[in-house]
Amino acid sequence: MYAICRSGGHQLRAEPDQILNIEYRADAKPGDKLVLDDVLLVSKRGKVTVGTPTLDAKIHVTVVDHGRQPKVVVYHKKRRTEYHKMRGHKQRFTQVKVNKIEA
Repeated sequence: MYAICRSGGHQLRAEPDQILNIEYRADAKPGDKLVLDDVLLVSKRGKVTVGTPTLDAKIHVTVVDHGRQPKVVVYHKKRRTEYHKMRGHKQRFTQVKVNKIEA
């Protein structure tokens, strides 16, 4: 059984006992339980149910930790003018464990 849900503009495939990285949630502490209710698709025993646009299903997750992704380097350069600028960015995420999919 798996489900596809939307979290923070991204679509994630969730299966029970799987660890996922979702968009950072500042209000969630490690050990808190969350419910992702923006479920787009559920597959159960080979039968696929697609929502229009969402289903009446929920994904119960537990917050494991918060973290930051590897640095993305942004480098701007204009030739022949000695202009260059280097910036970096590390995107934050919340790591969750899928407990169960309620469909």
